[in-house]
Amino acid sequence: MPTDPSFSPTAFNCPHCQAPVPGYDLSESSYFCCGQCYTYFLYGDTGPQRIIMAFPPMPTPPALPLGAEGYIDSKWVRVTGYLRKREIQYEESWMEYVLMTKEGPHQMLAEFRGHWMLVRSVDETYTEKQNAKVSDQDREYALYNRYNCLILNAVGEFYWNIVDDTELTISEYIHPPYLVSREASSQKTECYKAEYKTPQDISKAFGLADAALPNPVGVGAIQPNPAVEKREPAIWLTTRLALLIVAVQVLFYFLKPQKTLLNQEFTWNSDSTVQSRAQPIVSPSFDIDGPAAVAIQLKVNVDNNWLELPVSLINESTNQSYEFTRIVEYYHGVEYGESWQEGAQDDEAILSRIPSGRYHLNLYPSSEGKNRVVFQLKVIQNPILYSNLFIMLALLAIYPIILFFQRNLFEQKRWAESDFGPTG
Repeated sequence: MPTDPSFSPTAFNCPHCQAPVPGYDLSESSYFCCGQCYTYFLYGDTGPQRIIMAFPPMPTPPALPLGAEGYIDSKWVRVTGYLRKREIQYEESWMEYVLMTKEGPHQMLAEFRGHWMLVRSVDETYTEKQNAKVSDQDREYALYNRYNCLILNAVGEFYWNIVDDTELTISEYIHPPYLVSREASSQKTECYKAEYKTPQDISKAFGLADAALPNPVGVGAIQPNPAVEKREPAIWLTTRLALLIVAVQVLFYFLKPQKTLLNQEFTWNSDSTVQSRAQPIVSPSFDIDGPAAVAIQLKVNVDNNWLELPVSLINESTNQSYEFTRIVEYYHGVEYGESWQEGAQDDEAILSRIPSGRYHLNLYPSSEGKNRVVFQLKVIQNPILYSNLFIMLALLAIYPIILFFQRNLFEQKRWAESDFGPTG
């Protein structure tokens, strides 16, 4: 990427090893760390003035080298310094890159476990509420981390004394993909806002191959929850499909209204030898306007007994038969002082795509004992099949439900890294 001549670096010698130290923004930066001997020093108007300390060498090369230029959010930036930090109580470290801009103040890129965020200073002052949250006009942020840090390594130029960072108490509040950071010392408190960036965002911004950046590990503190991103379009689509299904059901209800073809009560003596497979109970005839679904509903007065009822739906013109069997049983009683019941006194069969014609039912009841069994039979054309409607709606709900559990699992992994989570 070409460099604007007005932003071309100058150079001066390290006060310790005399190696050239690039100076990208001498009007803003006063602190430098040599890339050869890692001496950290204060640079004054007349040259190097005071050596502050020396850092150990960087254990591995940084993902973004000193002087790298790119465009983040369509704004030109240049890496003018980088440092490696860790929390006092944990060994795992992260990288911070100082970004020089053409317009506005410096920015920072922070990388931890392959997750990136762009950090900008803000003028707002955030005050933590009793529920460990801060808020602004856009959103509310929950406390995620609070720590003190150590500076492990540094190279480049800095517009502040990075050693002072070790005196800060840093509180981080998240509302993915955003973060608010409060850095408090005994003298002042400064606030910053950060936004999550994917590795692909960073590699594209600096013209790097994706493989040049560390692979993300685990869930980032402000990494967007993919299930949340999918939830809104999924709910939008699901609700509209559900409305369409209900509308189609209502349309069919008007185009093919439900109609009762037969509602008849039958009496049968279970000790009778007259009724048999050869001599069925025959229902009155009825007409079906098909092809249509037909529901045959059965209600029996069985009490601590059962009734088996083979049924044949007979087309009187073609003698075509549609057969099924229903067993209705109902038992109840009291045992050890508690009442119980089992079974039911009704049942139903659904026959689909029955052709037009005149039909009747042949019934072949059987039971045990000597009982007078009364059963009511109802034949309904184009029944409203609520079960089918509920099944279709349930199938539609599967994906949103999966997203719900994926969202919760993702958030559990996110907050497992925090001491301030819902279960922390």
